[in-house]
Amino acid sequence: MWKNVILHPWSLLQWRFSSTIPAVHALGNVQGKLRDIEVKVTNFIKEDKGVAVLAGDVFDVPIRRDIVHRVVCWQLAKRRQGTHSTKTISEVRGTGKKPHPQKGTGSARHGTLRGPQFRHGATMHGPKPRSYEYKLPKKVRRLGLKVALSARLAEGKLALFDNVKPPTHKTKDMVKYISELEQCKKVLFVDDGDKVNPNLYRATSNLHYAHVLSVKGLNVYSILQHDTLVMTVDAVRKIEERMHTPINR
Repeated sequence: MWKNVILHPWSLLQWRFSSTIPAVHALGNVQGKLRDIEVKVTNFIKEDKGVAVLAGDVFDVPIRRDIVHRVVCWQLAKRRQGTHSTKTISEVRGTGKKPHPQKGTGSARHGTLRGPQFRHGATMHGPKPRSYEYKLPKKVRRLGLKVALSARLAEGKLALFDNVKPPTHKTKDMVKYISELEQCKKVLFVDDGDKVNPNLYRATSNLHYAHVLSVKGLNVYSILQHDTLVMTVDAVRKIEERMHTPINR
């Protein structure tokens, strides 16, 4: 039902974020203090794979809905096709002959039948093909991703796996694995490779509530569309490296 629905960015924020982001982490820490956080690492079959430390300046930043709203609007505007086009008076089909004499008929004065006041006439000041893309500062884009990741961690909706390669490519097994995630309605798997794992892609391709992204494609809008985020430890390290890289001006 919701697969092809595009919500207004502000409605998306209210829908995908909890009404109030907890002031205390699901792990017990106060949110937004930029503290490094320890998270348990597991896998699809719930094996204990140790503990990973997440950088506080990436996964524990204060929640800024206004920043997330700016980033989502920027993403949605950038992906618009902008192929809409209406015909002007020089493009619409029709004769250019004056329909009747200027005077003596009692009718209004007209010089063409292709004007906007006539049926099948031109459209004045209508949309023409253009790009809706605009620039957003890199620091704002980075902060938006940090806020989205921090919100998922604060809600207890960020799971760390040692890898996202499922034991089998069967969809029925993937349904079982996802059902074991706590209060998971829609999940996003983030792979650390440049390409998505084939078994993971095959196992989730027929599930409307499960999607897969490479770490390079992780973005704010995709995080907001899913209430649960599953990342590998290597993907977390690559995100931290990207966030700590100085911005070239």
